[in-house]
Amino acid sequence: LTCLATLAIPQLGTELFPPVDGGQFTILLRGPLGTRIERMEGIVAKVETEVMDAIGKPDLAGDDPDSDLQLLISNIGVLYDWPAAYTPNTGPMDAFVLVQLKDDRKETAQQHAARLRPLLEKSFQDVEFAYDTGGMMTAALNFGMPSPIDIQVQGSKLEVLDEIAQAIRDEAGKIDGAVDARINQPLRYPALKINVDRIKAGQLGLTQEDVIKNVAAALNSSTNFAPSFWIAPNGNHYFMGVQYKETEIDSIETLRDVPITGGTDGTSILLRNVATIEEITTPPIISHLNITRTVDVYVNVEGRDVGSVAADLEERLENSESFQALMMDYGSKGYTWAIRGEVQSMQESFGQFGTGLLIAAILVYLVMVAQFRSFLMPFVILLTVPLGAVGVIAALLLTGTHMSIPAFMGLILMVGIVVEYSILLVEFAAKKIRDGTPVTEAVVEAAQARVRPVLMTSLTTVLALLPMAIGLGHGAEGNIPLARAIIGAVIGGAVLALLVVPALMSLLGPLLRPKTPEASS
Repeated sequence: LTCLATLAIPQLGTELFPPVDGGQFTILLRGPLGTRIERMEGIVAKVETEVMDAIGKPDLAGDDPDSDLQLLISNIGVLYDWPAAYTPNTGPMDAFVLVQLKDDRKETAQQHAARLRPLLEKSFQDVEFAYDTGGMMTAALNFGMPSPIDIQVQGSKLEVLDEIAQAIRDEAGKIDGAVDARINQPLRYPALKINVDRIKAGQLGLTQEDVIKNVAAALNSSTNFAPSFWIAPNGNHYFMGVQYKETEIDSIETLRDVPITGGTDGTSILLRNVATIEEITTPPIISHLNITRTVDVYVNVEGRDVGSVAADLEERLENSESFQALMMDYGSKGYTWAIRGEVQSMQESFGQFGTGLLIAAILVYLVMVAQFRSFLMPFVILLTVPLGAVGVIAALLLTGTHMSIPAFMGLILMVGIVVEYSILLVEFAAKKIRDGTPVTEAVVEAAQARVRPVLMTSLTTVLALLPMAIGLGHGAEGNIPLARAIIGAVIGGAVLALLVVPALMSLLGPLLRPKTPEASS
């Protein structure tokens, strides 16, 4: 049984924490690079219409029973200031729509996201979509990342990083269960590069700083480099700065005609006289990990467990001839890739839980040695711990529950449950054997005397955990693996305590009988 259970472990699937219906999810949008915020606003408005057609109209009062939607909030673009640190958007082509569901919703956040995914992709073919359904718990365990799988590519040149990231994204899109594969840091965002002729500017009494400040004031505002405040009578303070009307800068030619001031005589010089403008592409955001430039490829999971999808992705990348040829060219130059995010946290957590399981078994054994004043009896009891894991694995396998942190907690609790049941039988049988009762008779009497307490304890525990194992109510999904693992441990521990422990006691029982001194001749 233990061998079969061990072979069945890979079939369980693994995840850091089970998906929980948090009552909300986020739709992340990315339009074509260079999309103006006005056009993105129109795209988001159409996306909102599609969402309301699928889920229902916003219903704050709860009067519409056919609608699962409570609130819809959209955020477009990014303010290039300190608020940029608190948004997933990297430019005006990015947006996110926060969908808040009602408490009495008929479908979970994961189900709504799965239903919206093909609808939005069909209606907006030039827009990249991703869905974050993790909720607060998953975000805390996943360090705030929007996807459970994060493939990080590291190196020096952004062009090479983007080439490797695109290859990984293409391979990820071919894996069953992998959805929303995307590159977080786009590379080719259209931009204008202003090349200042410093010699000519200097001859006209201007500096590089003068040119930059005047252009920044024309395109944005002077509050970025020369903040001023006006304090209103009510005590509120407001930024004051110089800026142009947005309609006045409508082409590169009008930008070339921006007057540059700052010289000693206050004369205005047109930008075209001291600088040239070049159209280029540039990354809107550059990320670093331990100082090294990093590009993230995010992948969501649907219909499968995170561990299996990550394993398939890693295997596919290792066996892909085109990707391996790419890494042969760049790997020797310091470019690397690694799967991190929730997958890395999951592997580290499972390793720690495995160590904790071993330590728990050792501590239980040492405590029983002190209590029984014997090394043999605790050893008989501890032999049932690997067999007790059979019940946990069987319960998870039969219910289709993946191995996760709650399930591992149930596996550790299994040690105490199995030991408790075994102690009831072993202690009774050992006392009978020491009193001179034949081993077989003592084992049978122990099993008959302890069968009722073991079954009653098991039955009450299973009935108490049954509602938690079913997962009644929204947000109860996080407790399901723990309850099912404990139920499996209780049932397996009870059955093994009544069947396996008596067999072990029959084999090792004679060693517990006190030795009699030899009769003298």
